[in-house]
Amino acid sequence: MDDLIELYLFKHKKCPLPALGILQVMDTHATALYGEGKIDAPIPTIKFLEQELPADDLIRFIASKKNISTNDAAALLNQYCDKLQQMDAFGETKLPHAGKFYVNADGNLVFKTMEMPREFLPEVPAERVIHPDVAHAMVVGDKETTTTEMAAYYSETEAAAKDKWWIWATGLVVIAAALLFFYFNDHSHSSSFGNTQQIEISPSTNTYSIGQ
Repeated sequence: MDDLIELYLFKHKKCPLPALGILQVMDTHATALYGEGKIDAPIPTIKFLEQELPADDLIRFIASKKNISTNDAAALLNQYCDKLQQMDAFGETKLPHAGKFYVNADGNLVFKTMEMPREFLPEVPAERVIHPDVAHAMVVGDKETTTTEMAAYYSETEAAAKDKWWIWATGLVVIAAALLFFYFNDHSHSSSFGNTQQIEISPSTNTYSIGQ
């Protein structure tokens, strides 16, 4: 029965297990690793869900593969599910290419997916292309934004900086005017920027004598 359960699961992506739940193949997304220049292939996983799903199609599938009646096929399926339900904490039931059933510490039946070899899901080389006219998602700090929003932000910041140039110019003019005011009001300076301080002439002494 294990091989038939597994075959039906891979063919239909879902497999009902009466009174237990369903096995379902869950698709995942590819993972882009721009820093490494590659894209990892999506890895499908199998989940065991507590959902009810009619098993009529599975019963007909088992009957066809084993060449038996649908009543006998239904009996085989019920026996298989009873075996899973009565499994103890140390037992397990394997699906050779999908995973295994086992009972966890809480006494619940769970399914663990078999890890698929990476050789079957090779990575794809990838190079990120930036189109200037198209918005691209990006992360700045811990926030998600786009290239368009960041370009608009820097444009506004640059424009604001340019609009404030006159404030600095006015401040420099005021400082220069204050320095000139204090300079010209200092009596030790003239309007021609020369030194107007009076020079005191000391009395001269005779360096010669007149003979008698």
